[in-house]
Amino acid sequence: MENYISREIQSTCIARLKTNMITAIIGARQVGKTTLIMKLKEIISESGIVCKERIFYYSFDDPMLRAELSLDFKFIEKEIERTLGRSITKLKKPILLIIDEAQKLPEIFDWIKMIYDNSNNNLKIILSGSSSPGIKKKSTESLAGRISFLKLYPFTIRELIQNLTNTSLPKPLWNCLPKKRIIDFLLSRQAILYKHKSNLDKLLERILIEGSLPGVYTAKSIDEKYLRLSSMVSTYLERDIRLSAEIGNLNDYSNLLKILSFEVGSILNLNKLSLDLGIAYNTVKKYISTLQDTFILNPLSPLFRRARKRFVKSNKMYFFDVGVANFLSKRTEKEHIRGKCGFIFENILIKSFESENENCPLPKAKYFWRDYEGHEIDFVFGNDFKHIIPVEIYFGRNFPKEKMRNFYTFFREFKESRYGILIYQGDVKEERVSGKSVYLIPWWLWL
Repeated sequence: MENYISREIQSTCIARLKTNMITAIIGARQVGKTTLIMKLKEIISESGIVCKERIFYYSFDDPMLRAELSLDFKFIEKEIERTLGRSITKLKKPILLIIDEAQKLPEIFDWIKMIYDNSNNNLKIILSGSSSPGIKKKSTESLAGRISFLKLYPFTIRELIQNLTNTSLPKPLWNCLPKKRIIDFLLSRQAILYKHKSNLDKLLERILIEGSLPGVYTAKSIDEKYLRLSSMVSTYLERDIRLSAEIGNLNDYSNLLKILSFEVGSILNLNKLSLDLGIAYNTVKKYISTLQDTFILNPLSPLFRRARKRFVKSNKMYFFDVGVANFLSKRTEKEHIRGKCGFIFENILIKSFESENENCPLPKAKYFWRDYEGHEIDFVFGNDFKHIIPVEIYFGRNFPKEKMRNFYTFFREFKESRYGILIYQGDVKEERVSGKSVYLIPWWLWL
């Protein structure tokens, strides 16, 4: 596949396919689900998992196909059986059935359950969809215990760096930090990409404005990039999501989107949004829920342990792609993002973490932390309080005093936390705060 940028999720998809569970790839529109599926077809046939002639692809974006299925529920089954010359229930060799945009015909899930249960493990199935409720609700009802989900996001920092530098990177840093000699480990990892530092800085400048939606990132001109972003907003955000969620007032919904695009990385205050927009609290809550269900907004919850009244209770909200957020708020030039670079930078790094973490068999818990005096840690991850790691994200090249104070306060509250991380634009360093190490790492080393 020409000019294809490899996705980290590919190997996970293949591994899931070998378990004989149904694999559902979900994510917002235009994140590359169909392109990924076409690449998987190539990989699967070339590796011999399923031969090319036994791979069947159907897209429910096709209204003619949906019409055929509305007339004959078993249309796909009959077509496959005509090609194979035998019943699906009597397969002796594996076949692969791929259904793209499965949420557009949710009735199909009952049929999928039936043929899957009768196929003697020779039927492999990949589904894709851009609506979380559309697939998850029906799969819970029909495919419980038979389906596993993988989330696809826009290009991650890791994917873009590997493509830019033609370098195969080791495991993500956050997933392989050693228990000892951490600074030596970080310096050795930094050496892998350090010669590309100038190009990496240019990459950051680019994605801070245009984001990393595949169609936008690979577009050949500025005009094409903005056309794709405009199409994303008008067709997916304003039409598809609005219709699927029965959102009544387009102006209220559009205004909410624009306000949220200005508040990237901020703590969500539903009461304030309701007052600012002049619409009911429950309506705002419904719209936010819809945007989460359709992958546009992603929440980050606060970390609690005790004395809850001391801590904020609202989530932070991040956009699935900063390019879309910038387009909504008219931040289309470098000078337009001055004053917002820190939040946009934070959004990019946290979303790249999520895209890797969400598809792990045992994903790490993730939070932000803030106390009653306003000390805040941008990001905290780990599996329990004994192993949580505070992470500050700073769009600069030094270790500012306010970030040092945040670590000091966090370490005082969570004494069991062994060290912290500051992600910034400088080089690897080690600083000491309250007798504990804070490792300063360049943004491109994080993933």
